[in-house]
Amino acid sequence: MITCMTSAELLSCALLLGRRLLECGAEIYRVEESIERMCLSYGAQSADVYAVPTAIIATIRIDEEEILTQTSRIKQRGTDLDKVAALNGLCRAVCTCPVSYGQFQKDMQQIEARPQYSKQVQYFACGGVAAFFTLLFGGSFTEGLLAFIIGFLLQILVSYTERLYMHALFTNLLGGVWISLAALLGVAVGFGHNYDVVIIGSIMPLVPGLLMTNSIRDMIAGDFMAGISRFSEALLIAAGIAAGAAIPLGMRTLLLGVF
Repeated sequence: MITCMTSAELLSCALLLGRRLLECGAEIYRVEESIERMCLSYGAQSADVYAVPTAIIATIRIDEEEILTQTSRIKQRGTDLDKVAALNGLCRAVCTCPVSYGQFQKDMQQIEARPQYSKQVQYFACGGVAAFFTLLFGGSFTEGLLAFIIGFLLQILVSYTERLYMHALFTNLLGGVWISLAALLGVAVGFGHNYDVVIIGSIMPLVPGLLMTNSIRDMIAGDFMAGISRFSEALLIAAGIAAGAAIPLGMRTLLLGVF
């Protein structure tokens, strides 16, 4: 027997938990295991879950006569490891001590209301990352300063494109164009001598490192469909960055060849 919730409420809550985990950047195996454990802890006889980065399908068996299936479509994905940790904690808590449907929804609302880093902090963090990697790759102080400015303005550009719901490929394409163009102009007016170091350092905030890592972890865990999907997405993003950065460099080479 299902405790604290009806079977329909249980499946709805479990899928809500899984969907939020996927949207915040969790691995596929973590999503499937969380949904399965939650359903079984509430009294379901069995739970079969199939998740890919864009959808979750879950079927629970209550008894021989009652079998429920529900699908959840994932339309947006990002990275929020703080919420992933909070959702993991909620899953463990309800598996240990099941709560009612209303209490679960209240706990989910509290997680959704958790404070995030302000836009200003994100701007300075992106600039700091760009400056750090520029110095790490052998750039001078002035080149690091130029990379900080480029990274700061890059995050503003990314935030604006997110408000327009622009695809990640085009966001990274524009970001690559901005980084390469700004580095060339900055070096031309006297901010350092090596624009290539500035470009490499400033590109680092756009590199899909977590996405690539999760794709490999998914494939190691046996989720080849999800792993290949995420790996392809990471390669597409990297191609967008490279193509964007190549446009100003190609134009510069062309103009130097003409004149």
